[in-house]
Amino acid sequence: MKYRKIVSLLISILMLIALVGCGSSDSKEAKNEAYGVVATSVAVTEILDALGVKVVGVPTTSYELPESTKGATEVGNPMSPDLEIIKSLNPSVVVSVDTLGSDYINLFKDNNIPSEFVSLESLDGLKDAIKTLGTRFDKNDKATELINSIEEKENKFKESDTKGEDVLVLFAAPGSTMIATPKSYIGSLVEIVGGNNIVKDDKSSYVTYSKEEISKLNPKKVLVMMHAMPEQTKAALEKEFKSDTAWQSIEAIKNNNIVYLDNTYFGMSANLKVIEGLDILREIVAGE
Repeated sequence: MKYRKIVSLLISILMLIALVGCGSSDSKEAKNEAYGVVATSVAVTEILDALGVKVVGVPTTSYELPESTKGATEVGNPMSPDLEIIKSLNPSVVVSVDTLGSDYINLFKDNNIPSEFVSLESLDGLKDAIKTLGTRFDKNDKATELINSIEEKENKFKESDTKGEDVLVLFAAPGSTMIATPKSYIGSLVEIVGGNNIVKDDKSSYVTYSKEEISKLNPKKVLVMMHAMPEQTKAALEKEFKSDTAWQSIEAIKNNNIVYLDNTYFGMSANLKVIEGLDILREIVAGE
């Protein structure tokens, strides 16, 4: 009888250890499933998907979102998300980009919505964002893997001696055209792949120059990054290039040495498509 009690006790202890082991191995997944995570930008949504973090809210967008977001609630335009919809999801955290400034950040604070802001204005910012979110959601191994894959591609180009052309990088939106400097995401990528961004201003990501000043810099090629309504933006810009004599005084414009970048890969925010993007950009600026 005493022997049976001892055996029974041992079995109970072994079962308890097994349950604890299963619980600890599943704790990370359970933790993330329990989180009501909302992403307000496409780039952030893609990062969270790559890290294996489930989201309950996503931005309203024409871009295709990851399969893992199927069934998630749309929370509105990335630049002006619907706070009432977000509140209805009772999120544990809303992950956004800090590009829109302090007013945008304070909007969440004033409405008592827990939030995490990441900077995606540069490639370094992208890597920092991956690391930050990997730590927050207990996905450090996956974050390290993603960062390593980006740096492997980045270093490949940085170690190359091949130099590309002198380029002017334009940022175009409906009714507005600015110049992207090396401080901007797209401008920094041009430098990484060996191109020479002729505008060296490091005080701001985007600046304005007169067409006369651009003509003096004499770019060999013009790259155009389009933000919002790309087809309409491209059509309007093509018309302006052909009809404006000031633009026509610039050799690259006059010779139609213009490349309109695919905004799937090249936008205002850094994103996980950067590995393919660097290859595409290298071919454009260096013919490789």
